[in-house]
Amino acid sequence: MPGNRIREFRLERGLTLGQLAEMSDLSASYLSTIERGLKKPSVPALKQISEALNVSPAIIVQSEEEKFTGEKLRFLREGRGISVEELAEISDLPIGLIKKFEADEIEPEYEQLECLAEALNFTLTYFIEKNYYKTSIGSRLKKLRESQGITAASLADKAGVSVGLISQIESNYTIPSLDTLEKIADSLGTTLHYFLMEHEKVENLLSSLGPDIFELLSDHKVQAVLRSVSDYNSNELLYVLKYLQFFKRNRKILS
Repeated sequence: MPGNRIREFRLERGLTLGQLAEMSDLSASYLSTIERGLKKPSVPALKQISEALNVSPAIIVQSEEEKFTGEKLRFLREGRGISVEELAEISDLPIGLIKKFEADEIEPEYEQLECLAEALNFTLTYFIEKNYYKTSIGSRLKKLRESQGITAASLADKAGVSVGLISQIESNYTIPSLDTLEKIADSLGTTLHYFLMEHEKVENLLSSLGPDIFELLSDHKVQAVLRSVSDYNSNELLYVLKYLQFFKRNRKILS
């Protein structure tokens, strides 16, 4: 329920109902009815609340079926060619904790999820969207392949996979590993993000990132950095991420 999650995030941030009301420009009585499940927040109200809590609206409204799964974390980590040890180093989270996340023994807290998303250069929505990547890859692959006038056999040969696998992926009978998907993406002249991100709804995605991230992405310097690394492979990207983590930890010394 959205109300339960709003209350959880409010308490985590040490806010009273009155303080959240003032920060979101909503009445305390209205927020109380939402938290108690008597009312559902309107879209504008949800946006005001999420901005006040500095959390994605998608996380507030996620259902039980849309929770984080260790499979998604492992799927993305392995596709990046990153070991559990390397992810732990980049994210500053204990190795044992990440292993428990991937085994679904425990669910990461919001701040830990942020660390994982940042370390893997992905958004939080990837971890909470309901099996989105399972249903989008096949149709997106077929659409792009046909738009380029490439046959399934030709694509399979170029990517070094079987024609049967391409057919199974496009029919949503199977989900490729990220390693295989990256080969297919390279063969089609695109990136993993094309298959895994809901880029037809970019405005919704950007709004879900929160106002601070949205403002950051509007910075021309940030855009220049993103453009410069957009075609990096997983090893090159890992090197850059490790350097950035090193720089952040030693910023004062280096400057």
